[in-house]
Amino acid sequence: MNRRTLLASLGGLTVGSIFAAGSGAFTSVRADRGVAVRTADDNDSLLKLDANGVAERSRDADMIEFEFPSLAERELDDPNPQKPQGLGTDSVYRFSSDVNGSEGLFIIQNQGTQPVDVYSTQENTNNLPDVDIFDIETGDILTESDPYRSLDVGKAIALGIQVDTYGVDVKDDAYQVALIINAVASDQ
Repeated sequence: MNRRTLLASLGGLTVGSIFAAGSGAFTSVRADRGVAVRTADDNDSLLKLDANGVAERSRDADMIEFEFPSLAERELDDPNPQKPQGLGTDSVYRFSSDVNGSEGLFIIQNQGTQPVDVYSTQENTNNLPDVDIFDIETGDILTESDPYRSLDVGKAIALGIQVDTYGVDVKDDAYQVALIINAVASDQ
């Protein structure tokens, strides 16, 4: 074998070994990937949200929205002669049913593939009412630290809404509060 050929072969083996045994560390990576996501109405999603009762406190189109007091409570044909226009300040209200007395204001059903812990969060509370969900059977507020544990696949829970207006100003327009319903895979 020629001496030049031998040196070239040894050099190639050394470089190849460095790449094969690399450390795995890197400074940065950018990788573009495609992700397919299908969305559905609340009623057809993995976590089904469904207004309970005759939906006089809520609108159930693509997304459930709640109104306190309800439109029916503010309209002329309502049997309430007081015609309430809003919730009082510096108060805590619990709504556990629709105006017809339903069992729960809304229902959450696990239509996914594994048990989940359920709770709500509210991203913005500055100058807004503080809104939470609660289990109507126990009265427990469902928070990240104290969720409804292990809602099994196919099972549902009836929930109510608690509105805390402490420190909130009176105003003519309705406050728009975004409530996030969380379902996290349960560790059981």
